[in-house]
Amino acid sequence: MLPVDSLVWHEVCESARLQKLVADIRVDRVRVPVHVTSDACPVILDGAHRSRATYLLGEALVPAHVVPVPCDFLVPGWVHAFEVPPLIAGLGSEGFVVGFLTSGGVRRPVYALGTSLSALFDSYWTVANSYAGRPYARLDFVPEDRASFEWRLPSWRVVREMTTTLGPLPAGVTRFGPLIAARCPSC
Repeated sequence: MLPVDSLVWHEVCESARLQKLVADIRVDRVRVPVHVTSDACPVILDGAHRSRATYLLGEALVPAHVVPVPCDFLVPGWVHAFEVPPLIAGLGSEGFVVGFLTSGGVRRPVYALGTSLSALFDSYWTVANSYAGRPYARLDFVPEDRASFEWRLPSWRVVREMTTTLGPLPAGVTRFGPLIAARCPSC
């Protein structure tokens, strides 16, 4: 068990999903463990919504499994599929690729606004905000028949530095499931 207020959120919580989870936990009283890093300030890898729901229900502690994450681990990203591709504008033309936009069979890189940590962080938010409120499906593959955005992330060291110094990333960007399955097979 870890104190909820000692955890670092690496992504924001989606309001509708959080409200549903609070209601479910209130009824079921089931607390599914979250997965956190082994750092002095544990970062939530999986369970941001569960942790926030626990806090909103007045609980001080959340059950947690510790998952070691190597600093050089390249964080995988989700693929968001759309019926209509989002208009992603105002980003850079070279440098770090924050993802790939695929539409009409054409895949093009989307570059960060610059090379600094804050420019990279702002770029993730710019992309996410370009389709905020629009429906999308979260996939682990690039679909052939739909427009999609495939998120690309740097190493865990960089993601951790971003989220501990600048704030959480948009919801649904990082994909820690494969790492958790490999490092915590009993989970």
